[in-house]
Amino acid sequence: MEIRTATSDDFERMIAELADQPAAQYHVRDRWAVQQRDEGLLLVALERDEFVGRTMVLRSSKYDEVRAAHDPVEINALHAFVRGKGIGTALIRAAEAVAVDWGRAAIGMGVEPDNVQARRLYERLGYVLWSGPRVIDRWTEQAADGTVVRSHADECDYLFKRL
Repeated sequence: MEIRTATSDDFERMIAELADQPAAQYHVRDRWAVQQRDEGLLLVALERDEFVGRTMVLRSSKYDEVRAAHDPVEINALHAFVRGKGIGTALIRAAEAVAVDWGRAAIGMGVEPDNVQARRLYERLGYVLWSGPRVIDRWTEQAADGTVVRSHADECDYLFKRL
């Protein structure tokens, strides 16, 4: 498996492969824009030249209370397209390496309380519940044209790891 920072060719290919999923296309476009503004990196996982996962690594937490306390690099929207193949672990390890390359001492992510499988993985990899309260993950689900389909405000546990 190869994990790398998404290239413009990867971006174009992801958009083409998501042609029948406009909301997912918008999500990928948004992540690409974050990378273009140098606010983070879009990491992709490939196996035999097929996308098997992706995640966004943000230079700073999107949660004010976390930034004020620790200012970790943040893993955002981890997607392993096949479970049980080590894709999530590989993406997390790659995100941790990015954080170290950026000279950062910590990394974290919000995880919904009912996402038990993901939380189990993160804890196995050394992530612990941070000392602060749950965070509210505010995001909008959007169509390909940017029209808001639904606004979300999801309560999440924040998991944290010192590097």
